[in-house]
This record gives sequence, structure tokens and C-alpha cells, in this order.
Amino acid sequence: MNLGQLYLFLEPIHYWLSRVGLAAAVLMALVGVYIGIIRKRDVTPWFRRATYTIAGVMAVQALIGAILYFLIGVRPYEEVHLIYGLAAVLALPFFIFVEVTAKKRPAMGSYIWGFAILAGVLIRSIMTGAAG
Repeated sequence: MNLGQLYLFLEPIHYWLSRVGLAAAVLMALVGVYIGIIRKRDVTPWFRRATYTIAGVMAVQALIGAILYFLIGVRPYEEVHLIYGLAAVLALPFFIFVEVTAKKRPAMGSYIWGFAILAGVLIRSIMTGAAG
């Protein structure tokens, strides 16, 4: 596979993972509000697994972006897109750390913040990524 074919393969994946990640972040923030604020419950194992999965998807998204940038030479519309990409990767692990080390329960608030920040970062990242 040459670089042109690799680009044609990776670019739509990078595009769609950002949109799926944004939808997942908004959905998880809403679910977090429902579980943590409305029902006054703590983080469930399923919620935690979904959070880890989304964090993994953001890592894959960043890896694809790094391949596009460093290997293929594709540049985003604005270079600040790289900072937003890094922020998308780091947002959830930070709040996961806060949640799992919290002494006082419920710790759902850290996930609500994490997903809200991730959604904001992804919106900005999408706005600065593609030309046109």
C-alpha cells in the first residue's frame, strides 16, 4: 500500500471517529448527569467500561492523525488542531484517574466534567481540522 492509498484509507476513518467520539462524549455526559445527579448513584461498571472504550477510541484517533501528519504529510487547516488532538487523548484519562482515586463517593462528577470537556475539545478539533 503506497502513501496515497494509506491516506484514502485513513482519512475517512479519522473523520468519522471524530464525529462518533463527539456523539459518544455528549451521550456519556448526559448519561452521567442522569446516573449521578438525577438518580444520585455512583459510577457503574458498564459506564466505566464505556469510558475506557471511548478513551481507547480517542487514542486510536490520535494515532491515525499522527500517521496522517508525520508519515503522509497531511496538514490540518489550523496547526492548533494538533493541540486539540492531544487534549482529546488526555481528557478522559485525567478524569478516570480522579474518579478511581477519589476517597469520597459518588465520583460521577469527574466523568461528567471529563465528557463535557471532551465534547468541547472535539468540537474545536473538528472546526480546526479540515479545510473548506
